[in-house]
Amino acid sequence: MSNELYLTAMREKGLADAADLQGRAATMDGTAIYAEEGKIPDFAAAKAVKNMLERPVGFLCRSTAGRVVKLLQVYDSETYTQEPEDMPAQWGFYWSKDPAKALPFIELATSPYMKGDCCTESGKTWRSTIDTNTWSPSAYPQGWEEVLA
Repeated sequence: MSNELYLTAMREKGLADAADLQGRAATMDGTAIYAEEGKIPDFAAAKAVKNMLERPVGFLCRSTAGRVVKLLQVYDSETYTQEPEDMPAQWGFYWSKDPAKALPFIELATSPYMKGDCCTESGKTWRSTIDTNTWSPSAYPQGWEEVLA
């Protein structure tokens, strides 16, 4: 098989895997989605290909900060160019219970951490001990437990 045919086949496989994950995402939790994050397009690349006005509600992508997000409300991404972290009314955030996938804590009332979800803060990894947790580990330590390696 020539190199060009191989690359075409791999691209088609990647597109099929990404489409499959987009179709299954509504039935998956954050941990399962992060386990397949390599199949999720980057926000900037997805936005360059198609305006978020044309994407379906539920579309998954990864913000530049690496957070997996789901489109909650379509919008004109040519006019509103901010990252998902700056547009919480348009994007819902997924968190993982896998400490290896923990990302820096961000406070979003629209996407709270649930019991078991992980984040990082001050060089440590934390697991939420409560549902609907919107406080950082430093602001509300009783809502978090440190995950030890």
